[in-house]
Amino acid sequence: MSYLKTLTRRSGLIAAVALLAFPWMVQAQQAAVTPSLRGGNSEALVVPLFKSKVVRLEEPAARISVGSPDIADILVLKSTQLYVLGKDLGTTNVLLWDRNDQLIGTVAVEVTHDLESLKAKLHELLPDETILVYSSQRSIVLAGRVSSALAMNSALRIADGYLAQLGTATKETEFKQESMSKREDKAVGEIINLMEVAGAQQVMLSVKVAEIARTEMRSLDTQFNAAGLTGNWKLGGVNGGARFPDVVFTDSSLGAAGRVPVLRGDAPFGPVINEFAPNAMTIDDKGLFASFLSDDFLFNMALNVAKDKGLAKILAEPTLTTLTGQEASFLSGGEFPIPVPQGNDSISIEFKEFGVGLTFLPVVLGSGAINLSINVSVSELVQANNVLIDASDTLSRFVIPSLSKRSTSTTVELKDGQTIAIAGLINESLREAVNKFPGLGDLPILGYLFRSQAFQKGETELLIAVTPRLAKPIAPQDLRLPTDSFVEPSDSDFYIMGRMEGKKPASTAGDTGTPAE
Repeated sequence: MSYLKTLTRRSGLIAAVALLAFPWMVQAQQAAVTPSLRGGNSEALVVPLFKSKVVRLEEPAARISVGSPDIADILVLKSTQLYVLGKDLGTTNVLLWDRNDQLIGTVAVEVTHDLESLKAKLHELLPDETILVYSSQRSIVLAGRVSSALAMNSALRIADGYLAQLGTATKETEFKQESMSKREDKAVGEIINLMEVAGAQQVMLSVKVAEIARTEMRSLDTQFNAAGLTGNWKLGGVNGGARFPDVVFTDSSLGAAGRVPVLRGDAPFGPVINEFAPNAMTIDDKGLFASFLSDDFLFNMALNVAKDKGLAKILAEPTLTTLTGQEASFLSGGEFPIPVPQGNDSISIEFKEFGVGLTFLPVVLGSGAINLSINVSVSELVQANNVLIDASDTLSRFVIPSLSKRSTSTTVELKDGQTIAIAGLINESLREAVNKFPGLGDLPILGYLFRSQAFQKGETELLIAVTPRLAKPIAPQDLRLPTDSFVEPSDSDFYIMGRMEGKKPASTAGDTGTPAE
């Protein structure tokens, strides 16, 4: 029993000692002890930001002097230990004297970023990357080779957290010294990126824009005018517009300009319709017309009939190559001028691009996938809806064409060589209009004289697909150009055969097409 009591007392004593020594053990892990300072010598001390170190003094210090208290906090422990806490990035020095005013020594203190903690964090989160960390004034320098742009971006974001910590320290210092109005603000610092991405990181993007549009239009427009004299009645009708306050038949041997003569019997001149003025009949493209004339009746008719079908096909395949993380753009088309009114009655010219345009930003991820931010547009000039501008006090006229445009902007993620459709469209439009005289326009056969109708239908199918690939250079002899198959036509090909290109000469039996060594 006595043995157990003694063992219990010893265990309690050891636990108490360990409990009392625990704060000093933690401090010993956080604060590295430098060589002793004595005899007026000088020591250099590097302290991480927001961490501390202890300098051992061989002689008790009675008086100390700190160059810049904003950089480091200095505290003397038991008169033989100097406690240094880093508050802000920079350098300062500490002078110590003994009771006899003899200089014990000088400590040159440099407060830097906590590089060891940053290195440990980078190794923990990115164990397969070789990243070197340095401190340069208030900035952090990252160097080395990483496997992908994603790893580089992750390392930069991790290091940026340590700079945010520095910004908090700067704000606290400014708050404590609020009365110093002439004090300049300290820069927070920046991340200096000297890392490079290893491996093949060139991305070639192939885009296919395929569109087919079908249109159908049918129209039927009937125009007629008629006038007749029966006894005391003067009757007539019109489809297509006219001006007639009255239909007056007058016997006159002199025709009036713009009037329609109506011959009666064999007389060279007879009654003239001098008040009825119908609009001129026109046929835009295709149609039928008829006219009837008798002694007392006049009838004219124009039938404008059209049925049109249209088919348009667009196929654009732009291809562009760039490095990962670098934006690239491509445009195959042109620009047209747009006049823009300015002050003082002046006009400036701006240019609007059209054609096949491609802009994309690729990022190769660590898993081999490719992240793409894409902007694709296909536009062309059309004649419909043009804008005509007349310049005042001049004879100049500006015609501003309109654009038909298909575009998309999105972000996708694909493996090397995979294809995805980023945009698609199926559009159907139908328009039908009927203009008719009430009642008469509904009559069979004769109703066509009293109505006009139009039918228009459109169908559009559009697909935009992208395919990214990791690109590598090739040998010049393996590159095929669009001009390789072109042969200039000879005189006989051009003048006699009417050819724009000549025939490529047939290769000999022993010719394999490979260059001689």
